[in-house]
This record gives sequence, C-alpha cells and structure tokens, in this order.
Amino acid sequence: MINPDQQEMFDKLDKQQQHQRKLDRVLKIVLPIVAFLVATICANMNIGSPIGTLIILVIALWMVTIKRQNLHLWWAIILIYCLIDNWLSYGAFHLPGFSRQFGTMFIFVGIFGIGRPYMDRWLMKNQ
Repeated sequence: MINPDQQEMFDKLDKQQQHQRKLDRVLKIVLPIVAFLVATICANMNIGSPIGTLIILVIALWMVTIKRQNLHLWWAIILIYCLIDNWLSYGAFHLPGFSRQFGTMFIFVGIFGIGRPYMDRWLMKNQ
C-alpha cells in the first residue's frame, strides 16, 4: 500500500545508497594510499613515527570519511597523537616537527571529512 510518491522517494534513496556504497569502495582503496603518502611526508625521523602516523591517519581518515564520525573529535585525537609523538621523537617539544606533522594531518583529515558530502553530491549529479 505504498503510493507512487513514496515509491519514487524510496527509489531515489535506494539509488543514493548505491552511490554511497560505490564511493565507499573507492575510498577504501584511496584512503590507505593517501595515508601512506602523507605519513612519509610528515612523520618525524625515527622508525616509530612513520608507523604510528600511518596507523593513526588510516584510522582517522576511515572514521571521518567512511564511518562519518565527528571531525572535531578526530582532530583532537590527532593533536594528542602529534604531541605524544613529538615528545617521544625529540625528547622535548619541537615546534617545527610538530607544526609539520600536525598541520599536514589536520589539513588532509579535514579535506576528506569536509569533502565527503560534496563527493556524494558530485557522484549523484554525474550519474
């Protein structure tokens, strides 16, 4: 007992979910690659920093982009990670290392977190 207007809305919602799942599949491949590239650029110069940066970036990008969790929460987690990594890498607070690492991670997580709704709309328009 669904009227035609409701059926049309259900069809549009189904199509939107299909497009979002397609974008999720693409992002599941792209996000680890982006995280690896960013980690090699911004990590501090010891063995633990690139590994930790890669792990935190993959998790943050995944949570913000695919799971759509709160962007501000993940920015705070990244801030805490960068402070800890900076202290463990340099033995004290080192501003150039911190600003390079935190700034790069902050920007990339922000781009993907803010850009996800725009990517969804763009994909819907092109199909």
